Parts: sequence; structure tokens; C-alpha cells
Amino acid sequence: KLYVLIAMVEVFDRLMCSLGQDCLDSLYWNTTRRPRSSRLIVSVIVVLSYTAVHSFLLFVHVATLNVAMNSDDQALISLLIGGNFAEIKSTVFKKYNKAHLFKIAASDICERFKLALFLALVLMLNISQGMDDKMIMNYIHMCGIVWCAEWLADWIKHSFITKFNYISSHIYPEYGLLLAGDVTGIGHEGVNLDHSHAVVKRIGFAQLPLVCVMARYMKEAFKYATYESQPSIWMVALGAFGVWFLLLLCKLSLGSFLQRISLAKLKAAPEFSSQNAKLEKKNH
Repeated sequence: KLYVLIAMVEVFDRLMCSLGQDCLDSLYWNTTRRPRSSRLIVSVIVVLSYTAVHSFLLFVHVATLNVAMNSDDQALISLLIGGNFAEIKSTVFKKYNKAHLFKIAASDICERFKLALFLALVLMLNISQGMDDKMIMNYIHMCGIVWCAEWLADWIKHSFITKFNYISSHIYPEYGLLLAGDVTGIGHEGVNLDHSHAVVKRIGFAQLPLVCVMARYMKEAFKYATYESQPSIWMVALGAFGVWFLLLLCKLSLGSFLQRISLAKLKAAPEFSSQNAKLEKKNH
């Protein structure tokens, strides 16, 4: 039952990611182009409804993962790992082109990030409930097994897809240049779209539901950690502000770091260098 539930949640998660990008695009368009239109209210309601439904699906996913990791039956972990290799069976024997391969790679990026986030949330929740050092080490060991299985399954999947469809492995640096252009905004001149949202839209990353799930589990972990001794209100407010400020610094630092890496990657690309040379000749 748990395996079927996880499989259903993963399917609906991908569908909701696709729907969410359209909802956010509509909201962004109405906010920038028609801020006083009644359609803006409709877009806000649609985005809120989507966020609630998608957050519920991800919450169920984390809850099932928590049950599987804390269960004495190791067969549950085997089922979680087996799902990765079932994905290989459903993808490697199909016909793909370069565009479809990019969608698969983008989906794997989002899937790895969500898996790392969910495992960290489960670990945080279990530590707040009084997990000892031995249990923590066992949990980290199981997380390593699940993560290695995910990495190995993706490696095998992409290896056979490129082999059967005669796609060179040099296509992956081109995918990196495409994402680098989204991060820096190069190639999006005149497009009414924020750079950060361009990357999110490109890879199909659902950030709002993940933030909601993370906030919910952090609240649950805080409740268990302070069950015996309740802190004062000002201590809670100070801690919440400290977490917010730390996350803000991480976001700004990561954004600046990605900007520098992306710009350096684009400048090192032959296409970018030749285009700049042509522009300099025209200017002179």
C-alpha cells in the first residue's frame, strides 16, 4: 500500500508541477500587465488553490517517506529503491530527441533536490522527537543508500537513453549553457519574465509548495523540541527572525554565486565569444 501511495503521489506531483507553472505565469502576467483587472483576483485564487493541493501531496510524500524510514521492515526501503529502477524500465526503451532528454534531466534535478529536502526534514523531525546517536547514524546510513540508489538509477537511465538514441554526451554542457542563459538573463532581452522564474519555469521546479511543506515540518519539529519547556514569545520571534535572516543571506549568496558561475560559463562558450566578437566589430 505504501509503495502504491508513493507512486501515485509522484505521478500527481509531476502533473501539479506542470499546472503550477501555468498558474504562476498567468499570475505574473496579470500582475505586471493588468494589475487592476478582475482577472488578477482569479489568478490569485487559482494559485492559492494550486499551492494548497500540491502542498498536501508533498506533505503526504514526506509522511510516507518518514514511515518507510522509521519502519522495522527493511522491505519498505527496498520498495523505495525499486521504484527508481522501475523508472529505468519505463524510459530507456523509448524514442527521445535532445529536447525530450533535457526535460528528463530537468526532472531529475528537481527530483534529487526534493529527495534531499525530504530526507533532511524527516531527520530534523526525528531528532526533535528524541532520536539518539545510534539511531541518527542508522538513519544517515539509510539516507545514503536511498541517495546512492537514486544517483545510480539516473546514471544508468541517461547512459542507455543516449546510447539507444545516438545522442552524444556533449549535449549536457549545452543544457548547462541554456540554464546559464536563464540565470543571467542573456537571451531573454525584452521578455516580461524574471530571471529566477525563467530558471524555475525551464526545469519545472515547484518552489511554493516545497516552502509550505518545509515550514509545516519545521513547526512540527519546534513543537516536539519545546514540548517540555515552552520558550517565551520574544524568544520565538527572535528565533523566527534569525532563521528568516539566515535563509535570506543564503538566497542572496547563492544567487550571486550562480550569477558569477553562469556568466563565466557563457563567456567560455565558443558561441558566446564569437557573438561578442561580431558585436565589437559592428561597434568599431
